[in-house]
Amino acid sequence: MAFDLPNGWSWCRLKDICSIFTGATFKKEETVTTKEGVRILRGGNISPFELRIKDDDIFLTKDKVKEDIILKENDILTPAVTSLENIGKMVRVNSDMPNTTVGGFVFIIRLYLKNQWLSKYILYLLSSPFMIDFMKSITNKSGQAFYNIGKERLSTALLPIPSLAEQHRIVAQIEKLFEQLR
Repeated sequence: MAFDLPNGWSWCRLKDICSIFTGATFKKEETVTTKEGVRILRGGNISPFELRIKDDDIFLTKDKVKEDIILKENDILTPAVTSLENIGKMVRVNSDMPNTTVGGFVFIIRLYLKNQWLSKYILYLLSSPFMIDFMKSITNKSGQAFYNIGKERLSTALLPIPSLAEQHRIVAQIEKLFEQLR
């Protein structure tokens, strides 16, 4: 274990609380120019804690996208292939996005327990320096500037999990501090 935890906390692996999968893969000629169908979000749509819809987003027809990768409330998104400085860039999906998914170079982290406090706690935990250092340690360099985060290795991340009530308190405190920064 990485360190001792307070009473009531326990260690678990990321794979014990979620599924991790990638988004849609497609050929450039399969995209549609009309803004209809399924919007495909890429790494550039993900800012820390903010999902950005862009004018240059691409779209696929619905028949090209599997239903199980459509974005759902509480999903956490992070680039799977990115620059070193963007490792750990995460965002939480705040509500179901019925006609939206991510591209094949982005991970969808979908928790088994559908709970906003758990998903926010995991979002903030995965965005912490402790976890970013872990993610950097498991990446493989791909080409000149990109790093691949391996799904299997990411799934082994060891997470400190408190009770749901404590998660709520932690998330509330983090969000209070974020509000003061705005």
